[in-house]
Amino acid sequence: MKVFVLGCGEMGEVAIKDLYHHGGFDQIVVGTRSLQKARKVLSTLKGKKAKVSARRIDVTDAARLTNLMKSADIVVNCVGPNYRYEVPVAKAAIRAKVNLVDINDDYETTIEMLNLDAKARKAGIIIILGLGASPGVNNVIARAGASELDQVEEIHTAWIMSASDPGGLALSCHLLHSLSGKALTYRDGGLVEVQSFVDGKERMEFPQPVGAIDVFHVGHPEPITLSRCFEGVKCVDDKASFNPPLINDVIRSLGKLVREDDGPIQVGKTHVRTMDFAASYLLKKCRSLKGIPKEGALRVEVKGKMGGKTTKIIYSASGRITHGTGISASIGAQMLVEGKVTGTGVQPPEQCIDPNVFLQEILSRGIGELKIDQVIA
Repeated sequence: MKVFVLGCGEMGEVAIKDLYHHGGFDQIVVGTRSLQKARKVLSTLKGKKAKVSARRIDVTDAARLTNLMKSADIVVNCVGPNYRYEVPVAKAAIRAKVNLVDINDDYETTIEMLNLDAKARKAGIIIILGLGASPGVNNVIARAGASELDQVEEIHTAWIMSASDPGGLALSCHLLHSLSGKALTYRDGGLVEVQSFVDGKERMEFPQPVGAIDVFHVGHPEPITLSRCFEGVKCVDDKASFNPPLINDVIRSLGKLVREDDGPIQVGKTHVRTMDFAASYLLKKCRSLKGIPKEGALRVEVKGKMGGKTTKIIYSASGRITHGTGISASIGAQMLVEGKVTGTGVQPPEQCIDPNVFLQEILSRGIGELKIDQVIA
């Protein structure tokens, strides 16, 4: 059994290590622009019989990417930013007729991906869309909560990301592209436009070391996919904040700059794209902060009727978001090849992932604890 992992950044490295240590794969092939980085990661993998190797690949080279995918049993896409590379990778998987798991967290790209559903079904493959921490773990938890209720009326997801655990440059590009301007939330039967890190301010309590913090609507896909999957739901939102919250304002300001002019700017004697400059600044700013714990947090509230009574089920967890993202994608790939995920087409996690199996695997990795509270109104 052969798995092809695209990307060897912060998320990809975590996925690769989890696939090696917990998956039953005979071969793990890493496709990356940086063979040096991939070989360094692969050199740390000891104790298993799985053969590991790396291939240099530019995912915009559609023909070569498709050919490499054809030799794999499953592909895990950790290449970012999603808004640039998500759809081309998915189209290559459809051409190669190979199952795909990705960590997409861009709401605009999610809409494009859902439009590929018919083509994926025709190819006889499944694309698990957005199986990271958020979206991903959040969505699977929402399904777990929904299964406890007779009727689901509201789903509220939220997450906190530590500025001390900011991922890499690709994640910074995503943050500036997707979380600095327009966002979508779902209420009264339709998607409504809101502003990231401006609208929907709400004080929420998260597990330590985060605690109480203000969260806001952000440009994530949860409202889009969750509102499709649970019939009769009236409200779905996804809110977030960075810790410390000053990074929210940095993202909004830099994102506005990029949207207004993403042409080249001069830095010293070199010309760079505004996005590349802004993303580098954001990453440097995050890494320079002192005294901020690396742990982030997730919170999911599912509200509805149980036995005729209005009931809320609240889930909360803390841990490193980068770890939760890469490990989630790895678990999804393992479940797929083990026959624990079935079907075809483009499916978000809440549609195809068994929460009992998935959450047990997440908890077995020791990356965080899950707290569950039930409140009858």
